[in-house]
Amino acid sequence: MAEASKKRTVFHKLASILTGKPEEEEEKAVPKKRLAQDQGAHAPAAQDPLDLAFVKNFVSSGGKFLYCENKDELRDYLDKIRSETDVTSVFCRNPELSEQLSGARYDVLTEGAALADAFACRSEYLVAFNGGIMITEHQTRGHKLDQLPHTFLTFAYTSQITENLRSALSGIRRRYHGNLPGQITTIKGPQKVKDMQDSQPGQVCNKDIYLLLLEDQV
Repeated sequence: MAEASKKRTVFHKLASILTGKPEEEEEKAVPKKRLAQDQGAHAPAAQDPLDLAFVKNFVSSGGKFLYCENKDELRDYLDKIRSETDVTSVFCRNPELSEQLSGARYDVLTEGAALADAFACRSEYLVAFNGGIMITEHQTRGHKLDQLPHTFLTFAYTSQITENLRSALSGIRRRYHGNLPGQITTIKGPQKVKDMQDSQPGQVCNKDIYLLLLEDQV
């Protein structure tokens, strides 16, 4: 419980930074849910915790960050995305996510990725130092990024935030018992993407990426 309260404090601090409100004013204000996007560069200070460092870097790359304390907030954000965008159909092969998306009145497709308005998946890790979301073939189901819809709805838990690419890859090795999956990629919003298995730098990622971050007890 104390750890969850600490994390809420971290993310409330982030909201204050992104909105330009002093923290004491934020505490007095009526809480509002808002999409964090296009806030400009917020390079993390050395003392920033990993949670805060990740979100600052993710948002500065053009990603849209949504912090969910519970499943009700997750549902509210899914409703808001649907109402504020043209997304009505989602390509998703994860049964649990498909159920949540159906509950939010999205049409869920398990085949025909090109026919969907958005792609939904879980994440392997969230990399703090560059704000990247690490995914693999287990999330993309073998599709290349350019074969997937323009809008990504990615889901992760706070425990998946890790310091750097090395620690993320170490975690993947442990998870898959040394058998690394293919297509290990970090996505960072519409500005750029770096494929870990491709030595060509500066590939362009033109995806519109939402990250719905949940507490682990949810």
